[in-house]
Amino acid sequence: MSFNLETREFNKNEKIIVTIGVVILILITLLTNYFGSTDVGDYADSAKYFAGKFHADLRNSHSYLYGFLHAPLLKILDSFILLKLSSIFFLLLIIYSLYIMSNKNKKVLLLSLFSPIIWYMAPWISPIPIASLCLLWAYYFIKRYDKTDNIKFLLASGFLIGLGWTFWNTIMFIAVFMVLSFLCNKKLADFIYFSVFILIGLLPIMILDYRLFHFPFYSLIKTTAGNFSIMLFGGIYGSSSSSFNLLATILILLTFPLAYWKFYKSFKEYKKDLIFLSLCLLLIISNSQLRYALALVPMVYLLIGNSLTNKQFKKQMILSLILLLIFIFPYIIQLKYGINGSVSGSEITGLIAEHHLNLDRESYSSLIKQDLSDIEKDYKNESFLVGNGADDYEPLAYLYWGNGINSFLSVQDYDLFLKNQTIIFQKTIMPMPRIPERRQIWISGGISRGNDHTDYSSIKYAIGINQPVKIDGFSVVKKYNLLYLSKR
Repeated sequence: MSFNLETREFNKNEKIIVTIGVVILILITLLTNYFGSTDVGDYADSAKYFAGKFHADLRNSHSYLYGFLHAPLLKILDSFILLKLSSIFFLLLIIYSLYIMSNKNKKVLLLSLFSPIIWYMAPWISPIPIASLCLLWAYYFIKRYDKTDNIKFLLASGFLIGLGWTFWNTIMFIAVFMVLSFLCNKKLADFIYFSVFILIGLLPIMILDYRLFHFPFYSLIKTTAGNFSIMLFGGIYGSSSSSFNLLATILILLTFPLAYWKFYKSFKEYKKDLIFLSLCLLLIISNSQLRYALALVPMVYLLIGNSLTNKQFKKQMILSLILLLIFIFPYIIQLKYGINGSVSGSEITGLIAEHHLNLDRESYSSLIKQDLSDIEKDYKNESFLVGNGADDYEPLAYLYWGNGINSFLSVQDYDLFLKNQTIIFQKTIMPMPRIPERRQIWISGGISRGNDHTDYSSIKYAIGINQPVKIDGFSVVKKYNLLYLSKR
C-alpha cells in the first residue's frame, strides 16, 4: 500500500484504512455486551426515566442533561444500542475536529482514529465524549485568543467550557486550570467575559434543573457539595471512590503519545499549554480513572500534530495499535462470553485488577434479564424490594425493559420506612473555639430520602441477587438463575 502523509488529500489506500478502522470500531462497539461500568447506571437510568421506561426511583445522576437529551433514542428502541451509537458519533466528531484544527493533517487523523483511549471509550454509555468534544474546541479557541487577542475566540471558548460542564462536572476544575494557564496575564475584563460566557454555556442544565427541581443551581451545588464531601468524609459510605491507582495511572500515561513528553524540553515555548495539560493530568491521576484520559488526549494530539515527523508517527502508530488491542481485549471476549460474573461486564483496568479471568457462557446481565422475564410472568404487576445492598435495585431496573413489573424498591428505603427515618447521610462541621465565644457557628449537610409515597407495608415480594434477601418476615419461595424470590 502507498501512503503520502505530507499531502492533505487521502489516496485510495489511505481511505480504505480509515474506512476499515471506523467500521471495526463501530462493530465492536455494537456487538460487545459491555456498556461501561463506572457511573453508567446514572447516565442510562436517567435516560430510561425521561423515556418513561425506568421502573424505579432515580438514585442520582451526574448528568441529567445527558439522560434528558438521549431519552428520545430509548423511545425509538428498547435498547441502549442507540446510546452507544451516540458515543461513537461524538468520538468520530472529535477525530474529524482534530483533522480540521490541524489543517487537515493526516497524521493527526490516523493517530486519533487508532488512539487506544478512543477505542476504550467507544462502547461506554457516557457524557465524556460530548464533554471532551466541547473541551477540545474550547482549548482550540483559547489558543487562538492567546495568539490574536481576538475576544470572540475567548467568548467561544468560555461558552464551550460551560456547555461541556453541563454534561460532565469535572470540567469545572479544568476551567480553573484554563484560567490559571491562559488568562493570568490578561485583563480582568477578559476573565469576566470568559466567566459570563461559561454561565451562558451552563444555561441548558440550569433550565433543566429549574424544570426538575425548581432551582437552577441544583446540579452545580450538588456537584460541589459532593466533591467536598468525598474529600472530607470519603463519601456517604465512608470510603472515597476517588483514589490513586497505580495500574490505572500507568494506563493513563500510556494513552499519551510519546512525542508529547519531548515538548517539556521546550517548556518556555509551550509554557501555557504544558502548564494547563500538566495540571489537568495531575487532576486525572488523582482520581485514576482511565476514561478521564479522553478529555486530555485529543488536546495533546492537537498540540503535537504539526511537529510530528514520519519516524515519530510510525513509532506511535505501532505502539497505539498494540495498546489498542490490549484495551479492547475484554470487549472482544464479551462479544460472546461473560467475564468474572460481573453484571456490568469488565474493562481492562478491572480485568487486570481482579487477577483472574473466568469465562461464562452467558453474561450475568443476560441471565438476570431472563430471570426478570420469568418473574414478570409469575408475579405480574407486582413491586419488589431488592437487596441486600442499598443500590441492588438499580441493575435490575437498568436491565428490565418490560411493562409487567411495577417497580423495583431499595431495601435501604424500606429500612428507613421501618425506622420512621429519612436521613441517609449527615455530617456536621463545628469548629471548636479556644476562646470563650458566646456564639458558635456550625455547618451541616447530608442526603435524605426524597418524597416517598410508597406503601411499603403492602409489598409482598423481595428479590435477592445471588443470595436471598435478609429481611425479617420474608422467606425464599423460588430460585431462578441468579435471582432469589422471597415472599412475606
